[in-house]
Amino acid sequence: MIVGSISQWETQRQRMHPVLRKAIDYLAQQDMGTLEEGVYPVWGGELSARVMRYETKLKSEQPAEKHERYLDIHYVIEGEEIIGWKQDDGLNEPTQPYDAVNDFALYGDLQGERMMTLKPGMYMVLFPDDIHRPGLTESAVSKVRKVVMKVHVGLF
Repeated sequence: MIVGSISQWETQRQRMHPVLRKAIDYLAQQDMGTLEEGVYPVWGGELSARVMRYETKLKSEQPAEKHERYLDIHYVIEGEEIIGWKQDDGLNEPTQPYDAVNDFALYGDLQGERMMTLKPGMYMVLFPDDIHRPGLTESAVSKVRKVVMKVHVGLF
């Protein structure tokens, strides 16, 4: 897992893998406020950016997820959300087994899950060994507008 901010991207950029550079460059260079909800192909379609809106939920209402073929880059445009994170140590059994067609497994409670608050302009890179629970709030529900970039592991 990597957490950063677009405002610091130029200093962080040089330490990133070229594929992550390409993906986060896209986030930094686009006027995200003008993009409608939907999926946008990036870099000839090898990456995709999904613009979405939703309301945050309590941890008990939101399952955690894990992917195998894609890593995620979560980028908050508006609002604020908490993302739960736990590196997969093999000790957590999925509540819904891996779905190869849709590339996810779902999880319930995670021992040692850590919470990270993302505010506008922040991004979080989640690798296939990162179980994550996006879209959380600790109390008051809030509206979030964000982009989730999907990056195929074969690009690395």
